Amino acid sequence: MMISLTAFVAPTFPASAALSPFWRSASEIEAIVNDQRVHDALMGEEAIQSITTTEADVYEIRTRSCRLVVTVVDKPTDAQIMGPRQFDLEVGTARCH
Repeated sequence: MMISLTAFVAPTFPASAALSPFWRSASEIEAIVNDQRVHDALMGEEAIQSITTTEADVYEIRTRSCRLVVTVVDKPTDAQIMGPRQFDLEVGTARCH
């Protein structure tokens, strides 16, 4: 009796397809909130009032007196590996008043 192994081989998808949009954005927001560069740019003095998406992969973080743009950028990975998106953050310069 022969058993085909093809039934046990998972198809490969791009790594970014591994999470639903909800969990993908949750992962990105968690990374933003925990990033020391974001804390330093906002001077860590005020509570975050909002985090919004302004366009694909771009978030705006607001405190009472500051606004900061953070861009999510892909890390180079092997497209054949499944799993959550591998990314880094580009932290802009805070605009404070």
